Amino acid sequence: MPPFRDEVVFVITTGSQTTRVQFGLPESLTPAQRTVPTRVYKVANDDGKTSLSLEGAESDAIYPIRKGIIQDMDSLLYLIESLYRTTTNSDTDSPFAPILLTCNSEWQPKQIEEIITYMFKKVHVPAVTIIPESLAALYAYALQIACVVNVGEEKTEITPIIDFNIVESAQAVVEIGGKDINRALQSLLPTLQPYQIEELKRSPIYEILNDKSMSFFGEPSAPATSSVEDEGIVDVAAIVANGNAREILAQREQKKSSKQVELKNAEMPRNSFIDSKGQKVEVGTERFKGTEDIIERLSHEIGNVIGKLDDIARRGDCWENIIIVGGPTVIKGFVDAMLLSLQEHFLITRGTTYSELPSGLNTPGYGTPPATPAVYGQTLGHGQVPTTIKIAKMAEYFIGWKGHTWEDAPFLGSQIAAKQIFTPGIASIDGAYISREDFAEHGAREIWNLGLL
Repeated sequence: MPPFRDEVVFVITTGSQTTRVQFGLPESLTPAQRTVPTRVYKVANDDGKTSLSLEGAESDAIYPIRKGIIQDMDSLLYLIESLYRTTTNSDTDSPFAPILLTCNSEWQPKQIEEIITYMFKKVHVPAVTIIPESLAALYAYALQIACVVNVGEEKTEITPIIDFNIVESAQAVVEIGGKDINRALQSLLPTLQPYQIEELKRSPIYEILNDKSMSFFGEPSAPATSSVEDEGIVDVAAIVANGNAREILAQREQKKSSKQVELKNAEMPRNSFIDSKGQKVEVGTERFKGTEDIIERLSHEIGNVIGKLDDIARRGDCWENIIIVGGPTVIKGFVDAMLLSLQEHFLITRGTTYSELPSGLNTPGYGTPPATPAVYGQTLGHGQVPTTIKIAKMAEYFIGWKGHTWEDAPFLGSQIAAKQIFTPGIASIDGAYISREDFAEHGAREIWNLGLL
């Protein structure tokens, strides 16, 4: 049984842009304790030599990970160790906190083993485990089967997972991400600075308007409710009964004018936000554009990935549990637009299915040949087309996570996984980490026997 207490577990997720850290796992999990850029700095020492630091000038910055690929291992190891020691307050050679680290599909086996070796030999941690970021996202949604779409800044990973096992033969990395949205917006708004484009993308005024939302595939809006006042009809009887006609009519006019002022963002031809330098930035309808290409391309790539699964029933399970995480998911309407695009390209209605599939209930005629396996085999092709496509819902029983976006889902899943791997409990997973004893006996290669990578 896992021997560690909740309060001593260390969790770290390192992406190309951001690293999130948590020390201690409270009963109700919370967002990351620390969120820092994934970068370190090369600084000059008094003796003329250089060393690494968590602080420095932008010109001296080193980015250990690019597009999910480890570019500078020394810098990454320094970042992980520094965050581990400063967060756990462990400056000794006998730290007490086990560490869970998430990895990217682009990380090479030798790189993963090098990280494990460093953590044991240099940092002297008591235990280590590493899980894929896509698997961490699965834990956040309390699912066993899903298609995880992790939209990064420069690339997107699409990963089908069946019974907690990644189907590597179907997994895909697509060279498109959040920066492609930035480029599209920059071409539409050439007067804005790059930082303003990024801040616009994350502001409340930037959203995707789905003109297909009222189509067959979209979720129809609830019918508008109207009251007597909303229709502009005056309740004369009520006014006469109260005896204050002038006051009531004045209140109605004031309420009517205030309603006209409070327009939704989608109804305004122009809207504005304040950037990080305090400047007011006004934008027209360009704030509704820029995501068309990424949504279209990812929709087709998701279909290609799920289509590579051999088991048709499992394909259906993946279509009904699509997890979309990553930075662009903070954009209002992004996930909904992805769903509508997937439904438009791949969904087949049950009515169409029934009309096209051969039926076993046709009126039999004289001389009708008996059914053969070949005839039934003709229906299998229709099973390749989904009749239901759904976006999975993240677990909602963690109060501290309410209001947070899909962007943070892998970190929540990392916490859940760490709790099950390192701490005792009903849902504990035995043998899912490397202890010091395991490392001394088997080395870093023991990670491949844990069944997590």
